[in-house]
Amino acid sequence: MEKNVREMKECIAEIKLFSLTPTGERQPLRIAIGKPYKIDATSWGCPVALDGLYKNLHDAVGVDSWQSLNLAIALLQNLLKNYLKDGKKLFREEGGKEVFIEDLFPQFKEQI
Repeated sequence: MEKNVREMKECIAEIKLFSLTPTGERQPLRIAIGKPYKIDATSWGCPVALDGLYKNLHDAVGVDSWQSLNLAIALLQNLLKNYLKDGKKLFREEGGKEVFIEDLFPQFKEQI
């Protein structure tokens, strides 16, 4: 698996998975998010990595640490959704259950 060219200074969350294509090809993946950091007086960055698919993703940038972290999560979710469109499947371990995008990025629904 190719590592992110620009190493994260401080990873705050990561998961290692692999994907299987419809033809049976196996692709190891590492999804990681770094600690948000202050860029200047009005912006923050949050490092992201999707090793195995991308070598050097740009940091997500927002107006504060909260927004940059949420943008980083949204970026990873969108990249993975796009990657899985043609029938690829995600797994944590060999012979394990399939991991769905909703498992990795749960959405909270308002209870009425």
